[in-house]
Order: sequence, then C-alpha cells, then structure tokens
Amino acid sequence: MGVSRLLLMFMRAAAAVQVILGIGFWTGRWAGLVNVHMAIGSLFVISLWVIAGIASARRAPGRLLGLAFVWGVVVLALGMTQRSILVGDPHWIVRVVHLVVSLTSMPMAERLAAWQRPAPVAA
Repeated sequence: MGVSRLLLMFMRAAAAVQVILGIGFWTGRWAGLVNVHMAIGSLFVISLWVIAGIASARRAPGRLLGLAFVWGVVVLALGMTQRSILVGDPHWIVRVVHLVVSLTSMPMAERLAAWQRPAPVAA
C-alpha cells in the first residue's frame, strides 16, 4: 500500500473523529479537547499536502494541486481563527463554514491519491 493510500485512510479516520469532536464543542461539551482537535486538524491538512506532493510527482493536474495547497491554508486559517469570527449568536455560521470547508478537502485528497495507483495493464 502506498503512502498516499495510508494518508488517505488517516484523513478518513481523522475526519470522523473531528466531526465527533466538533459536535461535542457545538453542544457545549469537551471544550478541553480543542487543542487535540486543532492538532488532528493540522495533521489532516499536512496529510492533504503530502498527498498533493506525491500526486505532483505523478504529474497530476496543476490546478488540482494548487487548489489542494491553497485549500489546506484556508482550512488551517479558518480553524485557527474561527473563535474570533462572528462572535455571539451568528457564530454558528462560522462553525458550519468550517465544517464544509474542511470536509471538502476529502474529495480533493481522494482524487489526488488516485494518481498514485498504477495504470491498468492492457491484456
């Protein structure tokens, strides 16, 4: 199994853990686990970038590679700063945007990881 596939498996598991933690935060529980959530989120983004780097070596489309790198920065920036964005009642909007932006990384990672698979051999 290639590195991209392993990282993709990590990203899938991390996404599930992150959503569960996020629900805990939204319901007012588990506030003490925010740093764990941020650490897992950082590893999630680094995994996306490594998958993109491997796909780059396999000549994946430049637009998808660029989008993955920029998207990772957006996910990190939004995650690290969301506490100070729209404080108060409208903060739920930031939470939903953070969830959607973060989960949108998964299809990108899936497409990029597909570039590691060897081409099918013609019979």
